[in-house]
Amino acid sequence: MKEARGNSRPNIRMHINQQMNRILTTLFVAFLVLSGCAVQSNLDEGPDDVLYFEPIAIGQSGSIRDTLEVVVSDEGALSEALAKVNPLGELPSIDFNQSMVGIIAIPTNSGGFVVEVQSVEQRGEEIQVHYLLSVPGADCITVQALSLPFQIISMRRAQGEFRFIREERRYSCGL
Repeated sequence: MKEARGNSRPNIRMHINQQMNRILTTLFVAFLVLSGCAVQSNLDEGPDDVLYFEPIAIGQSGSIRDTLEVVVSDEGALSEALAKVNPLGELPSIDFNQSMVGIIAIPTNSGGFVVEVQSVEQRGEEIQVHYLLSVPGADCITVQALSLPFQIISMRRAQGEFRFIREERRYSCGL
């Protein structure tokens, strides 16, 4: 009888070990699944496409007093938009079958401001034009007159709703 009782203890221990292994394995798999989902949901997918663009003109004057953020896709609309700004030099020829033109102009109270497009990105149905407005610091000596810094870019033709995203950054002149 003692022998039969002694044999049951290793069976009970073995059964408990198997149950513990199953529980630990289940918890480990659940942890992996849940942590994988959490990491995936936090990832920024980034733009669907980064559109090629090229700066084609800049300037500091024009006839408007409101911010101008526009994309044109034909010669007539470009002529109308160019009447509002005074580019330095002539614009290159634009093939509107393959390209569009973006114009960003920001009225300011003084000189020293610079507009510079950083990227053009397609995100779903939206096309985002990211640009930087460089602002002169307090240590800069600038012209005290109304100014209209602008940049004109040529970009690959694309379909979607355009949204302009401005970042302002103050720079120092070290004076």
